[in-house]
Amino acid sequence: MGRKAVRRQRSDVTIDEDEVLELSRELIRIPSVYTKELDVARHVAARLREWGFSPRTIPVDGHGPDVVAEFGRKDAPAIVFNGHMDTVDVMQGWKHDPFDAKVERGMLYGLGSLDMKCGLAAMMVAFKALARSGAVKNHSVKFQAAVGEEDTGAGAIALIEKGEFRRAKAVIVGEGFGGLDAITVGRRGGTYYDIDVVGKSAHGATPEQGVNAVVDAARLACALDDMEMRSVKGMLDDSFAPLKEAQTVLKMDGGGVSLSVPDRCYLKIVRCTVPGGKVDVKDDLEAVVRRLALRSKVDIRLRVGPADPLPPHLTDPSSGLVRAAKAAVEACTGRTPTLVCGVSEADDNIIAQRTGVPVICVGPGESGARARYHQPEEAVRVSQLGPAARIYVDTVLRLDGAAHQEGKKKQAKGAGPSV
Repeated sequence: MGRKAVRRQRSDVTIDEDEVLELSRELIRIPSVYTKELDVARHVAARLREWGFSPRTIPVDGHGPDVVAEFGRKDAPAIVFNGHMDTVDVMQGWKHDPFDAKVERGMLYGLGSLDMKCGLAAMMVAFKALARSGAVKNHSVKFQAAVGEEDTGAGAIALIEKGEFRRAKAVIVGEGFGGLDAITVGRRGGTYYDIDVVGKSAHGATPEQGVNAVVDAARLACALDDMEMRSVKGMLDDSFAPLKEAQTVLKMDGGGVSLSVPDRCYLKIVRCTVPGGKVDVKDDLEAVVRRLALRSKVDIRLRVGPADPLPPHLTDPSSGLVRAAKAAVEACTGRTPTLVCGVSEADDNIIAQRTGVPVICVGPGESGARARYHQPEEAVRVSQLGPAARIYVDTVLRLDGAAHQEGKKKQAKGAGPSV
């Protein structure tokens, strides 16, 4: 394959599309299931050093390290490229080798191709191209490769706690749900509940003398599964369907091996909450319990932890970040992207919640039957990789240019220079 250099007409920033593909394949070939990201972190840091950057690593307990790099004015607002290096486990059903990174009929197959090593590669190449061009005048640009996104968000939390979002004006995450026809401007949240169902034990041959916690828990699980979910008027999810809440029973555990009526059963559920909606729905769940009039006692507890509950977030569609990204996609693809809300919680939620900085997701991705996220035969169209890098470059330049124009207006009014 010949090397192609694509030049933006508005600047002298060049993107080598073949380089994006080759780097994507390199990253896919390095196994990095969450908690085992050390090798891929070393590779990312080594490549950044080869390009002339001075990357730093941030230790994350139970994981490999985060990798960060930066260029530009250290006193200026920062535009952040953020992505994750980890993947889920290899699922059953793969026909291609999940670590071979094979290109077949225009599709790049491999674990992490969608989620999100191709987006990470495109951001890395865009980061290098912007730095070498010298075209960014009014900002610094940061690159962050995080660990643990598929686990607890520990990598994103470490970045925040170490001050890596200090001075951040905008965050671009390179994970493209729906592909380049969509910009993810928000995400549903995740609120988890532990539910204990307590019955009464008895001999299994005389069940009428007891209260079967497993049977009552099963009735409760079915009722929870049938609950009506709230929807958001005028907002689409990343499959381009109307956005609504979702609820899933994640775990059910009860009973024993002896001939006894089970007196305890445990349920774990998650409510995927929507922007503008309730984050804690415990009262709704308790209302379901009351309607069922179960004989067992039911205790519902909101799970609280380092990233729990994870509220939904929505970046203002009229913000400078969304406008710049939308214009960049239109310039690159000739199509107006759809603004969507992601159905799955991610590091975006943590970053938006804890920093207050506008966050979007845009990058290579798929929709419909091709959207095999967390599934075997994960693959992405190669034709998206170079354009994704160009979109990252163009978004940064538009944000940088807008800041320049704003500064000129303030100077004209006697307000002094602005960053």
